[in-house]
Amino acid sequence: MGEETVWYTEANGERTSDGAQRCILLFGGTFDPPHVGHLTMAQIAYEQVGADEVWWMPAAKPPHKAGIDVDTFAWRFRMVEALIGARRHMRVTDVENRLPKPSYTVDTLRALTGWHPEVEFLFLLGADSLQHLPEWHGAEELCEMVRFVVARRPGYDFDTAAASARARLPNIRMDVIDMPMLDVSSTWVRDRLDRRLDVCGLVPDPVLEIWRQGPEGGMGPGWSGGTSSIIFGSASPRR
Repeated sequence: MGEETVWYTEANGERTSDGAQRCILLFGGTFDPPHVGHLTMAQIAYEQVGADEVWWMPAAKPPHKAGIDVDTFAWRFRMVEALIGARRHMRVTDVENRLPKPSYTVDTLRALTGWHPEVEFLFLLGADSLQHLPEWHGAEELCEMVRFVVARRPGYDFDTAAASARARLPNIRMDVIDMPMLDVSSTWVRDRLDRRLDVCGLVPDPVLEIWRQGPEGGMGPGWSGGTSSIIFGSASPRR
């Protein structure tokens, strides 16, 4: 285990050294595979909202993606670890793999706010996801728990998506980050990797190495978290 691995199992609150409330930016996704577009989005959002950390949350079993299996979670987790590397303000957490399946974001936020009642959580998503947010399971409750940080995406009308979300979710709170319009998708990257084509640097070499090992590589014997990991215990969240 890396000496900086953080274990969070108790709802004891989180505060900075000066006593201020900590702000954690959550970034969920299948990350199949994670790529530099994800990293750029997370870094720019971190800078613009002034968060203390970014917690990457690979989905264990997303309800809207039947092709993503829980068996690949360890593989995708390791790829995210490799992508964020030594960036000390970024962590990857296994929280969604600890919770009941399928992985609903509202359930994840219930757990996190239960374990960390004094942390302010923000939730990063692209304009493509904002478009479908009103259909998410427990969307109204989710809006009560987090403020959304939205990144514009090529091919999606942000103003229309935002207006629709506000009309259907009156309690939604959101900010928009100013970032380059990067049109990179995991689907496109995965297709090229499957066909053994060059991805032109969009996936760093350490991530590619894990990708090539395949899901059967898992986390390896004795794996218990790298230096950028947040491995949650089995404690139940307070509701």
